[in-house]
Amino acid sequence: MYDVVIVGGGIIGVSLALKLAEQSFGKILVVEKDYLGSGSTFRCAGGIRASFTSREHIVLMKRSIELWAKLKEKLGVKYSRSGYLWLASSEEELERIKGYMRIHHMFGLETRLVDENFVKEIAPHVDTSRMAGALFDPLAGKASPFDSVYKQFLATKRLGVEFLVGREVTRIDVEGGVARGVEMNSERVEARNIVVAAGAYSVHLLEKSGIRIPVTPVSHHAAITEDFGRLFDPLIIDVASGAYAMQTFRGNVLMGVDVPEKPFGELDVKLVFLEKVVTVWSKWLKWLPNVNILRSWSGYYEMTPDHHPILGPLTPIESLFIATGFSGHGFMMAPVVAEEITSWIVSGKPKSREAGNLVLSRFEEGKTIKELAVIG
Repeated sequence: MYDVVIVGGGIIGVSLALKLAEQSFGKILVVEKDYLGSGSTFRCAGGIRASFTSREHIVLMKRSIELWAKLKEKLGVKYSRSGYLWLASSEEELERIKGYMRIHHMFGLETRLVDENFVKEIAPHVDTSRMAGALFDPLAGKASPFDSVYKQFLATKRLGVEFLVGREVTRIDVEGGVARGVEMNSERVEARNIVVAAGAYSVHLLEKSGIRIPVTPVSHHAAITEDFGRLFDPLIIDVASGAYAMQTFRGNVLMGVDVPEKPFGELDVKLVFLEKVVTVWSKWLKWLPNVNILRSWSGYYEMTPDHHPILGPLTPIESLFIATGFSGHGFMMAPVVAEEITSWIVSGKPKSREAGNLVLSRFEEGKTIKELAVIG
């Protein structure tokens, strides 16, 4: 009998396992059907920000950023507060980011408008000739997805957490309104608590147990170039398209932009994405058409109707918890989500009111939350 079984070995599942283990919360098992990080985690850019427009996102991400710094200090995770830079090319876009800034300031987030000279200091190889204005978030940054998962995995192993990798959970056993365990083909594992943190795959797993969640996996694409010396420090955003670009710790430029995709579509490489992402970023990165793109890939954003995750207990079923539906923001939210789910399991309630607002019942109760600053 396990005290907690976590379904999903991405950044959310591994972070949660570490947080529970640090509190000596009994016997913990993480089950991953492929390899650790194989879902959305190793397909994401690794950006980390609190510069959203909802109270829930901002408050939770300010705490998550504090926890990212602690992960760097304790485990040596590759993490840097290199900032986010929102680039506007029209007065309309500039007014939009000014509106974002006003919301940020309401919650103590010190974003600020910056001029061309400042942009040249932190992003010397970004062409500012078409820039109408820019917003800088100094609290934001980036982390290495691989490094984050691997070093937390090693730490959890040292604390006695068990992992079953290459084993798929096919069903959550619910008896008498209580989650009792998980099934993996013919094998059954009993648990006092179960957490579903399987990203896009949470949808079908929970459906098999008669639980429906409003999560729609949508394919998003990314591409990465050869590596260079210093080009720009912050993750940069084209306000017009919502495209992002960042320079990795190795010096590669990783880029993403939204292209039309059908829900539950296949994860494949599309030429239309490469054409769009190069077209968008060539306006700011004039040298981009002359570099080599090494690889392109896709991964799921597990979207909810209000672009916020679903966290906490899956009432009315007892002992069953969920952490999914991050809408592209799961990696950055992982440390705070681990903290909040741990609090729910250990004490029966979340640590913060903001996390409590993200339970599944909000959709039935008409308590959805609005987020304006979704990118990628």
